[in-house]
Amino acid sequence: MKFFYSLIFLALTLTLSAQTKPASYKDYFLEGSYQLLEGDEIKAEQNFELAYLLDSTSSNINYMVGVCYLENPLKKTKAEAYLAEAVKHVSINYKTDDASEKDAPPLAHYFYGEALHVNYKFDEALASYEKFRQFVDPKDKEFLKMLEKGISTAKLAKETADRPLNVLVTNLGDSINSPFPEYSAVLSADERMIIYTTKRNTTTGGMKTENGYYFEDIVVSYKDDNGIWGRPTGLSHNVNTFGHEASINLTPDGQTLIVYRNDGNSKNPEGDGNIYYTTFDGKDWSFLKEFGSDVNTPFQESHACLSADGNVLFFSSERPGGFGGKDIYRCIKLPNQKWSKALNMGPIINTEFDEDGGFIHPDGQTFFFASNGPKSIGGYDIMFATLNTEENRFTNVTNIGYPINTTEDDLFYVTSPDGKRGYFSSAKPGGYGDKDIYMISMAEAKETFLALFKGQLIPAEGESLPDNIQIIVTDKQTNEIIGTYRPKLVNGTFSTILPPGKEYNFSYQIETGEEFYNEDVFVSNDVSYQEIKREVSLEPVRLVGKVKVSSKSIVLNTIILKDSRNKKPIPAAIVTLMEKDGATQIFNANEEGKYDGIILQPEKVYTIFVEAESKKSATIEITTVGIKSAKIINQVIYLDGKAEKFTSKELLLDISVKHPKSKKPAPNANISLTDADGVKYETVTDAKGSVKGIELTPKTKYFVVAYKDGFISEVETFSTGAISEGKTYTKELFVAFEDSVPPTSVATKTAVSHTSETIKVLPATDYEFYYKYGRKVINESDETWINFIENIVELTKKRPVVAITIKSSASRVPSRARGGNPALASVRGKNLEILIRTSLEAKGIDKTKIKFVRTSSVGGPKYRGDWKVGRKKYEKYQYVKARAK
Repeated sequence: MKFFYSLIFLALTLTLSAQTKPASYKDYFLEGSYQLLEGDEIKAEQNFELAYLLDSTSSNINYMVGVCYLENPLKKTKAEAYLAEAVKHVSINYKTDDASEKDAPPLAHYFYGEALHVNYKFDEALASYEKFRQFVDPKDKEFLKMLEKGISTAKLAKETADRPLNVLVTNLGDSINSPFPEYSAVLSADERMIIYTTKRNTTTGGMKTENGYYFEDIVVSYKDDNGIWGRPTGLSHNVNTFGHEASINLTPDGQTLIVYRNDGNSKNPEGDGNIYYTTFDGKDWSFLKEFGSDVNTPFQESHACLSADGNVLFFSSERPGGFGGKDIYRCIKLPNQKWSKALNMGPIINTEFDEDGGFIHPDGQTFFFASNGPKSIGGYDIMFATLNTEENRFTNVTNIGYPINTTEDDLFYVTSPDGKRGYFSSAKPGGYGDKDIYMISMAEAKETFLALFKGQLIPAEGESLPDNIQIIVTDKQTNEIIGTYRPKLVNGTFSTILPPGKEYNFSYQIETGEEFYNEDVFVSNDVSYQEIKREVSLEPVRLVGKVKVSSKSIVLNTIILKDSRNKKPIPAAIVTLMEKDGATQIFNANEEGKYDGIILQPEKVYTIFVEAESKKSATIEITTVGIKSAKIINQVIYLDGKAEKFTSKELLLDISVKHPKSKKPAPNANISLTDADGVKYETVTDAKGSVKGIELTPKTKYFVVAYKDGFISEVETFSTGAISEGKTYTKELFVAFEDSVPPTSVATKTAVSHTSETIKVLPATDYEFYYKYGRKVINESDETWINFIENIVELTKKRPVVAITIKSSASRVPSRARGGNPALASVRGKNLEILIRTSLEAKGIDKTKIKFVRTSSVGGPKYRGDWKVGRKKYEKYQYVKARAK
């Protein structure tokens, strides 16, 4: 009997197979065209590739494949070959979405220019853009604007690529990266923990979006004592769900993680993404919490970061009322610990294009972000702006440069506390798959003015670190608690950023408040950047019965610098430490001029000096008399101590640097001040091209020079008088730097015209939903939707019948719906009616109390086949709107 049924099944299968007609070129082409309109480039690409296999001679199919490849990070560089074939036959009478069309549209020249740009063929890209110009109507502002953006980007890319930075870009390797996309990496300040986002096949729930990508998950990896990254693991079940979660930013102490969560569903992969945060208690991460205020809206919020003190939140949002696309906003923490209303960061940061991926350096002076605006050399580029302290705003936006930025998307940039390493994601050639995470090493980077404390608690051999330890750090002068930190159980590390020039107390406690270790840490302000390392070894808990340290020591850390002006480290200096009774210890400083971890005895008086370059420093006295607790002493020793004694606040120098022709100030110009003895002082001008208040030595001859962008000023010479003069010297230097001031652009005009706009807030009686590409399903957890339904429920209590009017619309973009676009518009309205009815019935509302009136329309500009660049103008006419009366 079983064999009989098998024969029937086989026969039926063969019959159905015989009746199934193989897909034709036309079938694949039309299916791909519709999938492009629906925003599913991956499936569209697959169908166009199948069509291409059946007929590769058509310029049109080469055009379709090439444009799809431009959207695919793994195939962008391959798009050029297909688009080169496409531009061989271009027709101004191109028939959109017609399988019989063999020619390509004029737009093929534009996209060919994009493909050439991606492959660094900038001159050829410019030529292709100019060919496209021949087909553009002078009145067609949209295409002209797009064309000018392409041309200006190619020119800027050519100039930037010709001046590469002296950096080393390193892939973080296959422990961190995989064939799947990895991006948005954030690191603890000690760079021993990395948290990032991945779309691996191990994602929680294993779900995929409609375009074939796995959902986003957050993973964490730790660096061992040998500097090797371990395999990543899921961050926490409290954070990762079956939906989308992505890491955004991490506070320097590694204890607060900002998270992006998609609040949609599998049918709406883009959803209405919002920003949350989770905190680390030493064992696990908490469930996600909201920031409050108006940080999250019905529109997408995609990225955020906190200032080091936790008082300013910067975030990206697509809400209306900005300058265009995604903008970056900020909120200030109020005295009541709530967040202020969101404030747009203005046209200096934001453009009419997209800005995203903000990161504020722990020093609070540099703000990094990504932009695909006028200063980009292709796709998203990493920019930075510096804080103008006088105006309390970020200015002087600068492209970070090539090869950090490439002709493709480069974003999600974070830096190490010393500013010498950066981490970002990019789809560079030679990676492990899609986007990978890279590290940039910048040997010439200017160090930042802060101190990084890197602590580690080491359990006794064979034991694990207790999970109830906390470290409370207090400013000794004000008794203000700087922070409470928990060591990571995996390696016992914790870190914090400390402002220089202060003394701090570190209290190591059990959660119950029982202190088992205490030490003071003084942070000198003589050095721009400091790292203070501390290892605390614990006694075996199983033997002593409680947490106890092995020893309480007084530790001396030294750094040897040339002088107080030119704070250049002196490598291999010989450090001599002497007790008063004559006992002597000798140490050799390392290549950074440091020797750390010298153990001092309590109730002793020491003297210390250094020798290097045939010179001997002044002798410094260090005492441990009266120190009862453990302590870290950070001592700066100048090889030439004379310079410090002869500077005076009564003799000051102010410098301004300008362009010789335009007289435009020169921000970030390098200043070199040298005295007659060769002692050099170097600094950089502020956003206004100025440096003020440089302390001078009396009766000394000086030479000062400025340089910027490879140009140098004339050397100015002057001499100081006696201290009693109390004089401020002013010098104006001229540098012929690249003074390229672009004319006022459409971007600027658009920005100004938007400054007065505000977010559209709907009353509870109204609801609106716009069908963006990849956003086709109404989110029933959206606050606006919930308020709308609740309002109808309340109205039914007051009125015998509630009238709900529904207006629905479709754009003129071709639809595969039966009956075309008019039918699609009508169906959208009908679907909204059904959803409202279902929602009200779930709340027990009698359907006889609701009356619907529906109208539908088709609107917007005629579709020109420009799906890749013109989506937003069509999305304005793809909506449903409802009002309850």
